[in-house]
Amino acid sequence: MHESLPNNSATETKLLATVAFLRARVNMLEIGIKERENFHRKNLRDMTKQHAEQIQSILKRCYETEKTLQEALQRQAEFPDGEYDQIFANQLRDLDERCKHSEKLKAMAEKENSDLRADVYRLRGALQEEVLRKLEEKRILRDEKDESEGLVIFIETDGSEKKIKGATTDKLIERLLDPLSFDNKYLQAFMLTYPAFMTSRSLMDLIAQKHREFMALKSKMEDKGYQTPVILRNSFSQTFDRFVNTIKTWLEGYWSDFQDNPSLVSDVQNLLETIKDEKLNSIVKGVLTRKLTNEDQSHQLVKSTPPKAIIPKQLLKRYSPEGSAVQGTSRRNFEDVKLSFLDIDPIELARQLTLIESDLFVQIKPREFLDMAWMKDNKETKSPNITKMVHWSNHVVQWIVTEILAVKESHKLRALIFERVISLGHQLEKLNNFNGALVSLKHMKMLEDLLRVASTEHNYKNLRARVHSANPPIIPFPGIYQSDLVFLSTCNKNTLDGGLVNFHKFQKEAGYILEFQPNLQQI
Repeated sequence: MHESLPNNSATETKLLATVAFLRARVNMLEIGIKERENFHRKNLRDMTKQHAEQIQSILKRCYETEKTLQEALQRQAEFPDGEYDQIFANQLRDLDERCKHSEKLKAMAEKENSDLRADVYRLRGALQEEVLRKLEEKRILRDEKDESEGLVIFIETDGSEKKIKGATTDKLIERLLDPLSFDNKYLQAFMLTYPAFMTSRSLMDLIAQKHREFMALKSKMEDKGYQTPVILRNSFSQTFDRFVNTIKTWLEGYWSDFQDNPSLVSDVQNLLETIKDEKLNSIVKGVLTRKLTNEDQSHQLVKSTPPKAIIPKQLLKRYSPEGSAVQGTSRRNFEDVKLSFLDIDPIELARQLTLIESDLFVQIKPREFLDMAWMKDNKETKSPNITKMVHWSNHVVQWIVTEILAVKESHKLRALIFERVISLGHQLEKLNNFNGALVSLKHMKMLEDLLRVASTEHNYKNLRARVHSANPPIIPFPGIYQSDLVFLSTCNKNTLDGGLVNFHKFQKEAGYILEFQPNLQQI
């Protein structure tokens, strides 16, 4: 329970006093940095001037030494043997000492410059930590105020980090755009699930409103002379970055929102006009251009050369060039060939089933899993692609059952078909088709392996592990995730007391969906 807060006037006065203190503190720190920088610059100028004078002196002495040597060479004949060599050695030693002194002065200057830069970085780092600490304290106070007013509910994770359990849509978006609380999982979960509690138009309007409020604050601070601090400029840049990253994620992952409401595109373009950072602008404009011109290639699958088809022997024998049939046989003559389940190689049958199911699977949109849409009366509209895949899976199961049970006259033949079904499941599992994967000792071993993978024990623990460890492309079994979502939706409401959005529930739903989202096509 929180203590009761003072009235709004007292709270505003306290906040204004806090802001005034922060501004004064920032100004004092900036003045200290500038004085320190001026002091070091003056020292650097003095040392540079002194070094220049010393170097000129050394060069002058070197010139005089060279001149002396030349004169000594001219008088060499006048000196007794050995005396000239001694003079020359002394002058060389003197020159070497002068060079060492020059190098020492240069090293001192470089060290002084390095120390100066380190001092500046250290002071700026201290200023940044101070400002960020104050901003964090301010956010904590704001969170406490919001929680006491019933606008947000927090829960603590294992790391004692506070996460939003429920909040108003305004507070959810406020946290979404807060540069001090970047959380990519929060961003992804919000963008995936927001249609369950608000419209695209409401989201865009609230983002634009938050942006206007931020721009007004920025303008007010600049008018009062707070535009110069480096930390404030960095804070503005980080906030712009959050706006841009949010819009970019929305455009890239859920372009259908903008196709359903074209006016949102104009709103994005208008929003970008107020962000003067060319780099940030170009990022969103690039995504927007690709989407508008249908040039987005981010979700296209890389197709490799397909394996050679395994053609049934009946077709090879009847229609191959080596067979008795004429090469020019019409394609429609294939219609009179009746192939049984045993005529088709399990490998080829698994390939064809996987091709069909992969085409169905990549059409599923992540939001089709929200709110158990595939179980509702309007499932054909809200969850059309999941519904198609469910129908197909049921059709395949009925076909397999029919193939086995249709054989009544021979137990041996029925066993043979059952073995072929097991072989088909084994080949589907090898192709990472976990949606389709489901007598001799060899085939019984295959069946045992398949049953172990598809076991429902510990909530499909083995199948989940197999999906996670498999290399793409993968067709997971959506049913286990649908079961998770049904359990979550049944045990949790969309709204909490006070009408707050139960975002903790939606974030969990997003976690289940995002677990296999890389295999889904988001367009």
